[in-house]
Amino acid sequence: MKRNLKLTLLLALLGCVVGSVLNVFAGPQTAAPKAAQHKVIAYYFHTNTRCSRCMKIEQYSQEAIKRGFPEELKNGSLEMRIVNYEQPENRHFMQDYKLVSKSLILVKMVNGKQTEWTNLKMVWQLTGRKDAFLNYVRKEVRGYLSGM
Repeated sequence: MKRNLKLTLLLALLGCVVGSVLNVFAGPQTAAPKAAQHKVIAYYFHTNTRCSRCMKIEQYSQEAIKRGFPEELKNGSLEMRIVNYEQPENRHFMQDYKLVSKSLILVKMVNGKQTEWTNLKMVWQLTGRKDAFLNYVRKEVRGYLSGM
């Protein structure tokens, strides 16, 4: 019994020594890639009541961003979020972005803090002209991304 205990303790000590030696010779360990420090968030804000025009704005916004910026979405420098601002946990957005209706808002984040935002108000006028809508949203997103 004593022999088994001594052998177990010896193996544990040997494991610690080998692990320490490997850490010294392996060099610094690389951390997992960090999330983007600077990013743009495109929020589409809606309410509980959703008309066909509102649904079209959401659909076109997602299409403009997903097809126009696949690499930026993948690397985390751009996010698209769909938010119902009538839900209790999201009501603060009404004041944060002065929402009076469904809206597409671009937000620039630098080091985890919001530095600027804009409401893309023209989406309402462009719902009947899909290509113009997509171009407008992409131009605005591109402008925000280029300023980072």
